[in-house]
Order: sequence, then structure tokens, then C-alpha cells
Amino acid sequence: MSTANSLDDYLAWVALTRDYWGLDGHKELWFRAEDDAHAATMLQPGLYRARDKKPRRPIKKLLALENELYEEFRRCAPQLSDRPFGDDEWDAYFLMQHHGVPTRLLDWTDGALIALHFAVSYKTAPFRSGAVVHALDPWWLLKLMRRHPDRKDAEGRWRSFHRKHPFDTDEEEWERLYLPSDEYDAHVPLLKTPAIPLLWDSPHVSRRIAAQRSRFMIFGTDPSWLADLKAKRHTRISSIAIPRTSIEGLKRELRDAGITESVVFPDLDGLGRELRQVWDTLH
Repeated sequence: MSTANSLDDYLAWVALTRDYWGLDGHKELWFRAEDDAHAATMLQPGLYRARDKKPRRPIKKLLALENELYEEFRRCAPQLSDRPFGDDEWDAYFLMQHHGVPTRLLDWTDGALIALHFAVSYKTAPFRSGAVVHALDPWWLLKLMRRHPDRKDAEGRWRSFHRKHPFDTDEEEWERLYLPSDEYDAHVPLLKTPAIPLLWDSPHVSRRIAAQRSRFMIFGTDPSWLADLKAKRHTRISSIAIPRTSIEGLKRELRDAGITESVVFPDLDGLGRELRQVWDTLH
């Protein structure tokens, strides 16, 4: 794995990764930052990460819990939101993730510096762990998923369900199989959640999602599917290590480059955290 001790190292890795994969200039890479502490659950969404080194709950129970959280968020969020909160189930799911609720969504960004910001900015001295930034060629992954048997099975099951419920469903909306399932849907074989993830280009339903240049991957029932894919030959998932000894310098370089908390979180909370970081530096 490559190592970034400076912003120059990091940007050189991004450029070399793009060149090595032969990715056209107009096509975006996706990036994701993770702490070294999450090495055992690398490239897994929050719902599937066990806490305090406890065993992970069975997937079936986690999916049921996710639906309970989802229903409660949809019930309570409208009166707390400063934007129109319609009936779109996908919007609610993405907003739920961005406000800290565990889901099967794995956040990515098409901004390399934004990913680096997430890798280093919330670490405080003395730094006890480093971080890692993953790069993904989403175009390659999209082609792989379209050919995957699990994807074809999901589309076929949805078509069968649509034929039985032609007035309640849209034949083209097979992706709905990835939404949290209520107790009824969870017991319908045709509506079972697929195993492999789904790439999703979400609309910018909040300023935060837009500022972070967010991209999303919705996991199915296999928590380690992406990590296993990364370990295979000819994969187009690459990683770079951020040593803990380089974190302070990278924070300074990012600040000089204009990548700060109030840019990534364009609200008063973001500004407050940014000023707190200044205080921590001077105190």
C-alpha cells in the first residue's frame, strides 16, 4: 500500500491511480476515508460494524432494526427539517444516513481532498492511529455489477412481483429491493434484499450532500462483499495509508488549500467545529 506523508504524495497517488486504470479525464474516481481502527470492518457500512469488539448481530436482525430506525426517522423528521420533506423514500434514507443514523449506505465522495479531510481532520493529538483513503473506479464496478448473477436474480424477482401487483409497483423500479423492508416485505421471498451492493447517484437533497460531493453505495446482505472484491486480482479499488505521524502536517496543508470544516459542512455547526479546531491548535 502506498503512503502519503504530504499533500503532494497524496495527489500524486490519485494521479497515478487514474493513469494506471486508464480512466478517461471526464470520468470521476470515488474516494472514501476510514480510520485504522476499522481495519477489521474495512469498506463496510455503519449498520454492519459491530461496536466495542462485540460479535455482529445476525444480518436478519440488523435489517429489521434498520427498518425500525427508518420508520421512526420518516415519522419525526418532517417537523425538524428546514426543507420540504416529501414522500420520497429514497430522500429519507439518504438524509437519515447523513444525520448519523446507522444504515447500509456507504458514503463516498468524488472529491479526493474531501476524503483526505475526513481521514485526518477529526483526529486530535496525541494521534493513536492513522487512516486510510480508498479510491474506486465506479465505472468498472458498475459494469461488474450489471453482469452479476445476483443483480439479474433481483431484477427477475422484481418483475415477478410486479406481475402480481401491476397497479402498486413500477416494473423498472427494481432498486426498491434495497430500501429498508417492513415486517411484511421481509417475509416475501420475491422482495428479499439482494446480496451485492448497488451504486446510487443520489440527488443533492441537502447542502451538506452537495458540499461533500457525496456518492453512495447501498449494501445488500453481504457485509464483506466490497472488501473481498478489493482483495482480488485486477481490482480497481486502491488504498493509500495516512501515517499518524503525518496527520498534523496534512491538516495544515488542507487548511491552506481551503478544505476546512465549514466548507465540507456548510452550516453553523461546521463553522463552530472549524473554529474549535483553531482553538485546539492554539490552546
